[in-house]
Amino acid sequence: MFSAASSPAARGMQDTDTAPPPEAELVREAQAGSESAARELVRLFNRPIYNYVVRMTGQVQDAEDITQDTFVKAFRALHKVDPDRPLINWLFTIARRTALNHFRGQKQWVELPEETLGDGADGPRREADLHERVDNLWAKARRVLNGREYEALWLRFGEELSTAETAAATGQTVPGIKTLIFRARQRLLAAKESFL
Repeated sequence: MFSAASSPAARGMQDTDTAPPPEAELVREAQAGSESAARELVRLFNRPIYNYVVRMTGQVQDAEDITQDTFVKAFRALHKVDPDRPLINWLFTIARRTALNHFRGQKQWVELPEETLGDGADGPRREADLHERVDNLWAKARRVLNGREYEALWLRFGEELSTAETAAATGQTVPGIKTLIFRARQRLLAAKESFL
């Protein structure tokens, strides 16, 4: 459904307690100065970070700049990263802070037209319909929820982060994220919108 869910990075997030994420060796190589490893990390994580920034800010052009800034900042501080922890959580945190700084003093969360949010899948009609329904659900959620609620739902369900990973990426506590998600669901139900 979402590109992040099928990426190696997303699969690595599911069992962080039992094995290092699949990108761990790439992180180690990039920390040692390997440009090819750094390029591969960007290839793996560019789409999820870009999608996150677009969904949160509603600014396609700015999202490209923010995504690029996110990776520049990440590689400057890569030596601080524990390779045995999922890199995507740290990247989401950097992307969030970069977006907030970028839009400081401006309206931060803007709704995008649905045709901009679509992924342009060329597959069978059924798959295209599914993508359209998913995009419509996210667009409806965007209209009903405030920015923090929407962000928590997107990270938790759109990017398939765990509750703890969502909390870490947003700077919230786990109970705080659970509360945001609960309130978001209640608001969606009250607005007669179905989400999950």
